[in-house]
Amino acid sequence: MALAALIAGLVAFVMVLRVLAAERHALQVIKVAQDAMGVITDPDLSDDIKEKSIQRASLSLMKTFFILLAIGVAACVAAALFVLAGDALDLFTTDQVMAIATSWSFILWSSVGAIVLWVLSGKLKKRSPQADTETAEDATASREEVPYSAIDKALHNYAFSSPSRQIALSSFEDKLWKRTLAETQVGKPVFVTSLPRAGTTILLELLARQEEFASASYRNMPFTMSPLLWGRFSSMFRKKGEKSERAHGDGIAVDFDSPEAFEEMVWMAFWREHYTDKGIKLWGAEDRNPEFEEFLSRHMRKIVASVPGSQRYVSKNNANIARLPLLDAAFPEAQIVIPVRDPASQISSLMRQHQRFADLHSRDRFARQYMEGIGHFEFGAALRPIAFPGAPQGTEGAEHADYWLRYWIAAYEHVLSTAPAESAFVDHAALSRDPETQLPMLAEVLGVEHREAFNAASEMFRAPGASPELPNASADLVQRANDLYAQLQERAL
Repeated sequence: MALAALIAGLVAFVMVLRVLAAERHALQVIKVAQDAMGVITDPDLSDDIKEKSIQRASLSLMKTFFILLAIGVAACVAAALFVLAGDALDLFTTDQVMAIATSWSFILWSSVGAIVLWVLSGKLKKRSPQADTETAEDATASREEVPYSAIDKALHNYAFSSPSRQIALSSFEDKLWKRTLAETQVGKPVFVTSLPRAGTTILLELLARQEEFASASYRNMPFTMSPLLWGRFSSMFRKKGEKSERAHGDGIAVDFDSPEAFEEMVWMAFWREHYTDKGIKLWGAEDRNPEFEEFLSRHMRKIVASVPGSQRYVSKNNANIARLPLLDAAFPEAQIVIPVRDPASQISSLMRQHQRFADLHSRDRFARQYMEGIGHFEFGAALRPIAFPGAPQGTEGAEHADYWLRYWIAAYEHVLSTAPAESAFVDHAALSRDPETQLPMLAEVLGVEHREAFNAASEMFRAPGASPELPNASADLVQRANDLYAQLQERAL
């Protein structure tokens, strides 16, 4: 009877915890703590707001603590009632109960039984109609949110807040992987650059698929300047996920291993004065910085070392069109690939993305912080136009087609006048329409080793549709853009 009373008490203990929602309250503690950490590390919040938020979090945690304490007491009382009742009825003695309860066999099997009972009771609860409705609503809500937890946001803000900290961490990494880096053979790097929406992403994915190329990936976030050290550390809690559409809503699916553009974080760390509230200043061939050039060269070597079997670094960095002469002077062996797209299609896409991210940034402050943290100043509240000669200053008028037409014209006039002669211009429309012809030419220019695999990637491309009409666009700007596009096509493969 003593054993039966203990088992009944164990069941009562578990069921009281389940009925009184102990799990939900415990998860609330974690959520409040994570949110508080996110507030503390948020660079956009004042100290007063942070102090008030932490005070509210402290009160919430104290309240939840007493709730959990009360639930625990109630569960213990429920379990004890069976033992006390049996003792009162002279069915067994307390000493008999304690002898069984403290035996290793009972401790082991009661622990296993409690876990099984907890899991089964949770599954039964989820099968109820109300639980199904709540689960569906939670799933829908989670899909609508930016896929970063409060801990993730806090970690990203911590990493973004101090470029000098990232540089110091990278220097520490240099010492740990000194031998590996010395033994890593690195070939000619490839820089893919153009204004956004020109086809830079698909070219990056094309090259990153080839075993000889290595690119930064989402795995490197948020400590992108220490890919080896962070990769080793984060592997202990590495996530696996299916590919899902990226925030651009353009049909491109990504996962943690997808290549991405994080190189700009290195430029921001060494050239802070080039990034102003109104825009980004240009670089010239004379803007040499030996410390930066050595750091970026070492960073490229690290990316290659982090991808087994690779020999060449490849990056996508839209802002590199602001510094083509410097890239040529600092890295003369590098190959620069510049995709170009018809202005109407590209500008229409730029306007859609700007509106999309403006809406996202108005609803989610971290989404803007993330974009600015990785140096993506192309859209939304994060927009900072590059100061090409003749380009719009600031963001006023960015909702109109003429703004983007002027920006497009200024950007590609600058590209035509500053791109090294060896740069590979790629017509996005021609590549999409006839990859069987374009891919071999690109492979030849870049010196791709495994041509057969490279040329077989034609399934990545789809023929483009007709160019759209730009709403309320000035006819003279449209004509100038089309004439400039014709010149760009003449430079293309």
